[in-house]
Amino acid sequence: MNSRGEWVVWPASGTDPLDAKSCLRSLLVLALILAGISAHVQGASSIDFTANVTTGNVPLNVLFTDTSSLPVIDDSRRWDFGDGTVTFDAVGTISHTYQQEGTYTVRLDRTDSEGYHSLIKYDYIIATTPTPTPTPTITTVPTTSPVTTATTVIPPTTPITTVPTTAPTTQPTMQIPSEFFGEATSSGLPVPVGGRIVARIGSRNAGEIQVGSPGSYGGPGPFDQRLKVYATEDEIRSGPVLITFWLEGTIQADQTAYFQSGSSQNLALSFGGTTPTPTQTATPTTAPTTSPVTTSTTVTPTTPITTAPTTTPVTTIPTPTTGPTTAPTTQPTVTPTWVPGMILTFESGWNQVSIPRYLLPGQDTGSIFSPVNTGGRSIWRFNGTTQQYDRIYPDTHLNPTDSIWIYSTAHILVPLNFAVQQGLVERDLFSGWNGFGSLNLTEVPARDALSPVYPAWKYSYGFDPLLQRYEVSIVKGGYGIHNDSRPFVPGRGYWIFMEENVTYRASIPIP
Repeated sequence: MNSRGEWVVWPASGTDPLDAKSCLRSLLVLALILAGISAHVQGASSIDFTANVTTGNVPLNVLFTDTSSLPVIDDSRRWDFGDGTVTFDAVGTISHTYQQEGTYTVRLDRTDSEGYHSLIKYDYIIATTPTPTPTPTITTVPTTSPVTTATTVIPPTTPITTVPTTAPTTQPTMQIPSEFFGEATSSGLPVPVGGRIVARIGSRNAGEIQVGSPGSYGGPGPFDQRLKVYATEDEIRSGPVLITFWLEGTIQADQTAYFQSGSSQNLALSFGGTTPTPTQTATPTTAPTTSPVTTSTTVTPTTPITTAPTTTPVTTIPTPTTGPTTAPTTQPTVTPTWVPGMILTFESGWNQVSIPRYLLPGQDTGSIFSPVNTGGRSIWRFNGTTQQYDRIYPDTHLNPTDSIWIYSTAHILVPLNFAVQQGLVERDLFSGWNGFGSLNLTEVPARDALSPVYPAWKYSYGFDPLLQRYEVSIVKGGYGIHNDSRPFVPGRGYWIFMEENVTYRASIPIP
């Protein structure tokens, strides 16, 4: 969080976050997710943008201006206006019109001489529907009565408008999108670059994307751009939500899909064929209504990924409370006579790993990752206090529950050696996104791993290092694919979203 109370984020991508050329069009929403995240390094540039108006009636035309301190590289900026529209801009000033009532989060991605940066302003634009003005009613004065001044009859109560004030927005604030990528053909030929693919739920446009390369939309990477489809809570409550796909908004694809919150599907789309036949690409599930919006990534983290938190940021750095409302009874320090180590597995690409124990002194710093060939990329740990990434150096101390992002050029195993003396772990978790790892050496349900902060956590994301993408979210009290009995894997890092500042307290389990 910067001094203006805005969340500044840096996307972990398939390449080094500091490599401007290769990161230019990679995205995050840690998460988030996924959110994207901005590395907090000494001398980092200042990223910011402004809008000439932030509230008004639809159609609301807003002029956005990039006011960042350093010139952009390659004249490329990526704007995400929060209503499903994403635009690349070389000038630094761009106009966008919001057609529907709602509150919108705006994101700017840019690259300058100091790296690739993102800035997300949550609930930045508020588009409203004008309320009709009551028409005064003039009383009729009888001709036989003394002449009086006509009076205006003022309605005793505010007239009811025809537009409901609780109408769902195009991008609900508490839903994770269903994401799509894959091949795109029209009459058997690749859809050209710039072709616009629109996803619809009923007659409503629920998301869109431009074809980035001939015959292909989006990508499978964890931070690639994808077609994000948002469903409203009312649509989800009504049952399985069918999605149709349209080229330029007029030609329907032969394929359809069901909305599945938090999923990422490889779906080849063919346009201009015969009458579309519904294709169920995933088992329809009723998605939870308390899931976060992924901007990210992305989250990462954002966002991380994310996806990005939906809670409006405050202008001061949050101060952790003395503990969760229902903190467990403090347990005596456990000092086992022997504690086994474990092996961390790294796959080719990005890996989100965690530290499940106090490490052996002398082997408890970033130097333990020296066997990993990072291809010159930095190692990162998310700082929940600042909501930014901190770089891990060889002498950086590592702590239990740390969640760490490391890029590896190949599959490799790295041993962890645990300290003989273990005991109580205390760690502050902050409102918003936090990196986290389980203290257990075996798989345990997420709800058990997070039981010390159960009242405060809301949802969690894991990252699949083999598929190089985020897993479907875990939601506290969720059901179906989002249920919180899904396991936390030992040695894996996770994103967790907290609704308040708490202190995590737990004794390390005896093996």
